[in-house]
Amino acid sequence: MALAIIEVEPKKAMHLASYSLNSETGQSSSAYGETQKLAERTHNRTEPQTAHSALIVEDDPDIALALQDLLEFEGFEVDYASTCRQAFASITQNTYDVVLLDLGLPDGDGSSILNNLHVSHPSLPVIILSASNRDLSPLPAFAHVTKPWVRKELCNLLHQALESTPAAVTQ
Repeated sequence: MALAIIEVEPKKAMHLASYSLNSETGQSSSAYGETQKLAERTHNRTEPQTAHSALIVEDDPDIALALQDLLEFEGFEVDYASTCRQAFASITQNTYDVVLLDLGLPDGDGSSILNNLHVSHPSLPVIILSASNRDLSPLPAFAHVTKPWVRKELCNLLHQALESTPAAVTQ
């Protein structure tokens, strides 16, 4: 009796123990397939980057959520404040790499936050987001963006702001 050696491609090999049937849906799955997908995703990943942090100061919850989604998609850790008072508290308790600031807040003008940051954190980039068409050029901000913003342009501004920030500020 001769012994035959059969070569099997590693991707096609599967143990019966790793095959399962979901009793609720009736669908079958292979643990090998799921493991292979996970391995491919892990293999294709680049080294994790240190997440940047951002503070969004915006009183409109819909706009704040849209900004939060955008920033998180871009890899930021995001805090949110809807009033001047909350923003001042966040700034004293946390370190941020960038601030997105609305000027029209329910308990005051966002420019007071900007002026405070300009003194306490002079190298912290602040991007003003405003629906106002008043002249914002005298305000000491990294950039001024009129609402509604263009997503790609705002992302470009965020990355430019991070590149302009000294390493000591980003910690």
